[in-house]
Amino acid sequence: MATLDNPLADVKLTSEDKLGSGRWLSLHQVNFVDPSGAPRSWEVCRRVSRGRSEDASGLPSTDAVDVITIIKNRQGQATHIALVVQYRPAMGTYTVEFPSGLVDANESSSEAALRELEEEVGFSSKLGHQVNIVKVSDPIAYEPGMTNSCSQAVVIEVIMEQEQLFGPDSARKPKLEEDEWSLQVAILPLQGLLKTLQELQSSAGGHTKLLLDSRLYAWVLGRELGY
Repeated sequence: MATLDNPLADVKLTSEDKLGSGRWLSLHQVNFVDPSGAPRSWEVCRRVSRGRSEDASGLPSTDAVDVITIIKNRQGQATHIALVVQYRPAMGTYTVEFPSGLVDANESSSEAALRELEEEVGFSSKLGHQVNIVKVSDPIAYEPGMTNSCSQAVVIEVIMEQEQLFGPDSARKPKLEEDEWSLQVAILPLQGLLKTLQELQSSAGGHTKLLLDSRLYAWVLGRELGY
């Protein structure tokens, strides 16, 4: 069993001051006392409206889901992955990332993942597609030095042949929302995925025009290195 050299010390939160708020996000100063008794503070960005509150198990609230969509052929071979490219105003450029979205109130992470997959990519059992959830992660931190936002990674397998994926006769039927005006789907082969992403980035104008999302890059790099 994996263990830490030192047990995790309790940290006492003493107060929280709201510094500002917008439509979707708010800025707070969290005040706390470290294990030595020294008072400290940290600025934290929070969502104004979170999808779900902390559940009965005590796990952190999940704001969003990241949908890792693996496409298999009817022989069971994993051939492609479905990604999305969209403009991210906070970055001032486009990013390539997993399909993702916020979890609605009273919606499970699995339900949110299936909804986002249908809306953004166009895969849905409602259209007769064979769509299977194979893994749902525990809550994972997005950017723990900046925000308390958590997501869950949902791995979904879609059974579909290559000729059904591309072109005007594609079996995919995305249903984009108005604020997803820039979103486009990128279905890429799993073999040589890191090189393909780098070529995609280069053809789009380099990293100043198209950035790789850190979660996607970590996932792809792990496959590439195979440690």
